[in-house]
Amino acid sequence: MAQTEFNLNAQLLSLIAHKLRTPLSIITGYCEAIQTQTKNSLSPFADKALQEINTQGTHLSQLVDKLLAFNQVFDTQEKALEKKEISLKSLLKECASQSLAQEEIRPQVSMPDTQESERRGTFIETDCPADLTLHANEGMFRLCIQELLSNAIKFNNRAEKIIKIQCVNHGNSISLSVRDYGTGIRPQDVQRIFEPFYQVDDDFTGQITGWGLGLTTVKRIVELHHGTISVVSDRGLGSIFTINLPIL
Repeated sequence: MAQTEFNLNAQLLSLIAHKLRTPLSIITGYCEAIQTQTKNSLSPFADKALQEINTQGTHLSQLVDKLLAFNQVFDTQEKALEKKEISLKSLLKECASQSLAQEEIRPQVSMPDTQESERRGTFIETDCPADLTLHANEGMFRLCIQELLSNAIKFNNRAEKIIKIQCVNHGNSISLSVRDYGTGIRPQDVQRIFEPFYQVDDDFTGQITGWGLGLTTVKRIVELHHGTISVVSDRGLGSIFTINLPIL
């Protein structure tokens, strides 16, 4: 895609996102108000319908927020980037908590063939030295981690979703890896997943909903910090996304 065409698409999507934000807030706000005022007085169908409207409205609001964040990241120039020392362990803990909270509002896929004794849910394990710090823009790096965690959760059809985050200090650089045990990425998709608007068609659910901008945003944030991102993936076994950042 030519840079001019990409810029025009980004501007158009940004305009659409701003126009959607207010009506979506009204929809979800009124749904919550109606549910509160009519608790236990609606029919089961009406109650379920309101819950679904609220769930889907909230999900769409999150997509709009991601689109606006994408445009903000790509509009930012390196020289204007405000950086400070960040405690990686604290930041990862906050990102993990937020990702798990967002996971609770997503529709759950029923898996009747799963053994009842199998552990269910999403579990994020973090291995990061307590004293490890990073000189970076906190808001952007937070977004970067949240996008990687969001992908690790979405592309996983297991009852038990395990995600492992590991940080290592190499002396002159820091590596941060996010590993999942989900569906993995097909070889033909690995080289394209960082392209804007590219989405992977997944075998177990069809196309995952979203803009196809999450990993593009991550790559841009990493490059603004003079870093690189790579991925190793085995189909059916999961993926490992690794960010390498210099210690400046």
